Amino acid sequence: MTHFLATYIDFVQSVGFIFLTTMAVLITRKLFLDNKKDNYIEAVKIKVDE
Repeated sequence: MTHFLATYIDFVQSVGFIFLTTMAVLITRKLFLDNKKDNYIEAVKIKVDE
């Protein structure tokens, strides 16, 4: 394997790792923020007709 090919493979692996890590962080943040946003009970008025 030539030095150029090894350097290219290292570069591709580094870019892939950074991309996957960034996507994992963004997805995790979105899941936690959406969970906190929807984690409340709205007041509901109930009217009973007899």
